Amino acid sequence: MDMTFREKSAWGLLVGIGLVSIFYFPAAFDIADSVPHGAPLIAISIVGVVALVVIEAIYHACIAIPHGHEAGEEDERDQLIDLKAERISSYALGVGLFWLVGQIIASHSSERLEPMSALTIGVWILFALTASEIAKLIAQIVYYRRDA
Repeated sequence: MDMTFREKSAWGLLVGIGLVSIFYFPAAFDIADSVPHGAPLIAISIVGVVALVVIEAIYHACIAIPHGHEAGEEDERDQLIDLKAERISSYALGVGLFWLVGQIIASHSSERLEPMSALTIGVWILFALTASEIAKLIAQIVYYRRDA
């Protein structure tokens, strides 16, 4: 059972986003909690984006070679899998943002919790977006495996 280009692409994106996130988010949360301005956060964000682009460019170049013309094609099955995975991603994003709003309200209404800074909220929003993309990629892989 050979994987299609789109399934291999989803695996590569999942691994790339996972690798960059493992290093980016702990540093980003640390900076957001300790630095009053966002300059260091911008710097590590640029490094994270560049790292992800380089990883994905190299990976996709490697998997496109054996797949040739298939790399650019998309059929009805691919479109249906993308739509189903996008729906799951939307649910994951909704849950993450709903949780974040609850945290913001709780931190601002409780005397025991320190209010979240704007930088921390921004990093949490980026985390929710990243988690929803990871959910989408996992869903795509599951759908490709199930339909194979």
